Amino acid sequence: MKHKHANRILSRRAHHRHALLSNLTSALLKYNSLITTEAKGKELRRFFEPLVTEAKKELTLARRRRLLAQLLHAEDLPRLQAIAAQVYTRPGGYLRLTKLPRTRTDGAKTVRVDIVTALPTK
Repeated sequence: MKHKHANRILSRRAHHRHALLSNLTSALLKYNSLITTEAKGKELRRFFEPLVTEAKKELTLARRRRLLAQLLHAEDLPRLQAIAAQVYTRPGGYLRLTKLPRTRTDGAKTVRVDIVTALPTK
């Protein structure tokens, strides 16, 4: 049975994995897109989207501290709030993963991770 096996390990210990996801989040907030492996991109989605959902709510002191605990740099919080303001009416799905060709060196699956700010069309 697969009890308590929800997250990808990414060949890292827990603190290193959290640092990796914080670094990817910081780069994503800075550049609005990045290229990474498919496993890291899918795990980044699980890490990033709850942060945006939390940033969409009223920013109390406790909520600000919770967000800062997840982010790498304090200057990432205003960027996160700006993105949350852009996607305020969107119910979820703030990241888009676009598959790219495999890497030439090790054949790893790669994806481009973009922040989706436009509303979905019907």
